Amino acid sequence: MNIYKLKNKNIVCFQKEELKNIFEVAQKTEFLNEIKKQGISLEDLKNDQNKMENLASIVSDRTSNSRDDHEIFASIFVVADFYESRSEICFELKDIFNTSRDKIVTLQDLNNFRNDPPDFIIKSSDGFREFELKRYRDGLTTVEVFNFLKKKIEHYGNGLGIINLLLVLQSSGNNNLNIDFRELNFKFKLLNSKFQGDVLILYNENNKEIVMNQVFPNLTTTRIPAQLPSQR
Repeated sequence: MNIYKLKNKNIVCFQKEELKNIFEVAQKTEFLNEIKKQGISLEDLKNDQNKMENLASIVSDRTSNSRDDHEIFASIFVVADFYESRSEICFELKDIFNTSRDKIVTLQDLNNFRNDPPDFIIKSSDGFREFELKRYRDGLTTVEVFNFLKKKIEHYGNGLGIINLLLVLQSSGNNNLNIDFRELNFKFKLLNSKFQGDVLILYNENNKEIVMNQVFPNLTTTRIPAQLPSQR
């Protein structure tokens, strides 16, 4: 764990494996707490695969529905893989964090001390990239995605500074993606927006690749192989 200064704010940064370990410990703790809550023994789980899968599903859904946990999950298992392996995953800290006294050892510590926005920061050899993450579960057409992003940009105005807006497509039916990214780029240019960051769209393509499209200010596409967290 390292502490840096960015725009006169303290930020805490972790190597990916370090933050992954913190996240996984929290998940294991949550799993054990759920076992106790339901009065199930470890022997029961060994003998009943359905109970094991049900408990795992409960904990996974809880993480997915927790905004804080989901943002950290995405930074570790998705976004960081688009950058060099030595990159660090960082979070802006609240002013109450005392660098001489306070420690961040658990996921709860991190959630207690981190500030928002940005949701997370990637530190690479060429500098810092700040991200504000938005989950999207609506229609997968050019018009619908553009209207959603346009509202977000109008909502933030120039308040995000150079923070990048990252839209994660989570609609059921990503196989029916009907988004023209070139047209999106053209539409954003016509807005003459004062938005200073990048607008990025991230999605899973048929469980084969994770795709990140930049649609503003430029039009680019980056692809990485899709992997389950357990495969990394």
